[in-house]
Amino acid sequence: MISWRIMARLPKCGRAIFSLGLFALVGGPVAAQLPARQFLDPVQELAAIKAASTLDDDPADAEAVQQVCTACHSSSQFLGTPRSSSRWEQVFGRMAQQGARPSDEQVDRIVRYFQRNLMVVNVNTSPDEELGPTLQTSPETTAAITLRRVQRKFTGIADLAAVPGVNRSVLEGLKDRIQF
Repeated sequence: MISWRIMARLPKCGRAIFSLGLFALVGGPVAAQLPARQFLDPVQELAAIKAASTLDDDPADAEAVQQVCTACHSSSQFLGTPRSSSRWEQVFGRMAQQGARPSDEQVDRIVRYFQRNLMVVNVNTSPDEELGPTLQTSPETTAAITLRRVQRKFTGIADLAAVPGVNRSVLEGLKDRIQF
């Protein structure tokens, strides 16, 4: 099985952000079993995950999150807590140690969901592989953001929205998760 560290180097922007730590399946099978949990209604969990996905309109992404992430705990444990990429990597690393085994497709979908809905980014310091997917910008627009911040730091959403190719409505949806 190919490790997530190797997949992080692939030019697939959906995997680049979390792949270094997301479900870090290295060194063979993990002995830990999934802990016993009380029954969670999958329909209610999926509804909560979809309701929180304001910037991800693909229902299959929410379904992957429900299938993998609520196997052991309620979505309420992660939906209200946006985090940085490195913090999510730690969380998902622990999930792998607990026995989470998503398929490659589920990984792509979970990564996209978390990038668009639960990722905190700093426009002036976050790497391109975090910025582009979270801000939902093309590689060219992401490169323009990176070039611009080297010349002059961004000061706010209006400043960032002035970059051609940046969608202001996406920025408004991210306003609580964008740092400058």
